[in-house]
Amino acid sequence: MTEPRRYERIDVELPCRLYIPGERGLKFEAHCTSRNLGLGGVFLSSSFLLREGLELFVELGLPGGPLAIRARVAHTVPGDDPELEAGFGVEFLDVDAAGRETLLRYFTPLRYHEFYRAFAGEFPHLRERVPVADVALLLNLWEEWKVRGEGGPAFTASGAPPAPARAGAARRARR
Repeated sequence: MTEPRRYERIDVELPCRLYIPGERGLKFEAHCTSRNLGLGGVFLSSSFLLREGLELFVELGLPGGPLAIRARVAHTVPGDDPELEAGFGVEFLDVDAAGRETLLRYFTPLRYHEFYRAFAGEFPHLRERVPVADVALLLNLWEEWKVRGEGGPAFTASGAPPAPARAGAARRARR
C-alpha cells in the first residue's frame, strides 16, 4: 500500500529543461512542460518516457529565472493509458538552500493567496513590506515542520507528483 501524500500539489504549466551533464558537454537534453508541482517533485507531460530511476537535472522555468534541481524519474505513464496524461513524475533529490528558498517562495496554493488577501485586508500597511512570496515561504516551512514533527519526510523526500487525469477521463469518472 502506498503512503498518502503529505504535501500539496498545484496545477501549473512551467517550461522545463531536462538534462544530464557529461564530461564534454551534455549527455542528454530535452524540453517538457510541467502539469503539476509539489515541493518534492514535478509531473512532466511528455510524448517520450525516461526509465524509472534515471537521475538527471530538471530546470524549472520559474518567472524569476530558471531553477535547476537534481532529480530522479519516479514513475512513468505511457501514452496509451486511457485515464492519465502521458509523461513522468520526477522526484527532487537535492535542492540547495537558495533553490529551496526559491521553491518555497514560488509554491503558493490558492489557499495561501486567500490567506494573504485576508492578511492584507486586516493590515493594509504591511502589503508592501510583506509580499505573498514571504507569506508562502513561512506557510510552507510551517507545513513542513508539522509533517516532520509527526515523523514524516522533508519536502525533497515527498516523491513525485501523480499524473493528471486526461481531459475526458474526469468527465467519464463523474458519470
